[in-house]
Amino acid sequence: MNPTVTPSAWKTDNYKFVGKAFDYAYANYTNRLSPILGERNAKSVDYELTASGGYGELQPYDGNNLNIVEKKRGFKTIVTPEEFSSSVPLTKLQCMIDKSGECRKVGAVLGEATAMTVYLHVLRCLGGAFDPEKLGGDGQPWASAAHPVASKGSNGRTFIVDEEAGTFSNVISNALSVSAITDAQSKANRFVTPDGLPFLCEMDTLLVSPELEATAKKICGEDARLDPESANHGANPVHGMKYIVVGGGNDGFTGKQWAVCDRKRMKELFNLVYTVRPEVLRSELDNPLKDMFTAYTVFGVGWGDARQIIFSNPA
Repeated sequence: MNPTVTPSAWKTDNYKFVGKAFDYAYANYTNRLSPILGERNAKSVDYELTASGGYGELQPYDGNNLNIVEKKRGFKTIVTPEEFSSSVPLTKLQCMIDKSGECRKVGAVLGEATAMTVYLHVLRCLGGAFDPEKLGGDGQPWASAAHPVASKGSNGRTFIVDEEAGTFSNVISNALSVSAITDAQSKANRFVTPDGLPFLCEMDTLLVSPELEATAKKICGEDARLDPESANHGANPVHGMKYIVVGGGNDGFTGKQWAVCDRKRMKELFNLVYTVRPEVLRSELDNPLKDMFTAYTVFGVGWGDARQIIFSNPA
């Protein structure tokens, strides 16, 4: 053996090929839900998603006495990121036959697996909106007829509901249709913030199960200028509306489930929280005939408010 060549010299540059393929594959598979999903970086064990709050409408001033007001608060949802990883070994023989090809293949597979892991957790959060066991910071599931409007503050990390502020509902049971969408949009315009101000929103994005994609195309397509449900085929008020399919495999919306949301506010209040963003790591193994690559990330998903989305779960 040439004394100037180490037994593991064949591993040189493997990471370059794996890393580039990983980054490309991950980015390519995570764009589906990006219009409605914000991203945050956590520097601690968990992250607090905070709903809106404020001091309400200004009061008339009598020219002498100041109007001292108290802040009306929303609720905070605690998101605790978790660790995820997968490792794939490369053998010397694989790399001798096709170094760049095998490395890129491993990088692409790990990148896709990482992206799908994140994607499925986001789908489970959306699909779990109807689950009475999956509660947000206000003590209600994301889709609920009894969301408290405001809190009185917190006792540690447990928030105390302000009973006097009332409740609101962001769940309906209508089948997907043009009229159901416009009814939901009207309903959203009556939402108020914890301090009693109008919750200004634009319910501009439709979320549907895979089973409803064909219906969404008929309703929202750029060419659907006429209402397909109208007897006289009048103007379609939601033509051109964007829609996103939020279901895949066994996760996300199923059957007749759908929702309408404000995509801008969703990105503010529905977040993917990273403690460690997806990366691929190379492990130095004792075995001179194997090189190991590990996909690793630490993340969590959560929602901080329910006003920016209305869910429908028809029977």
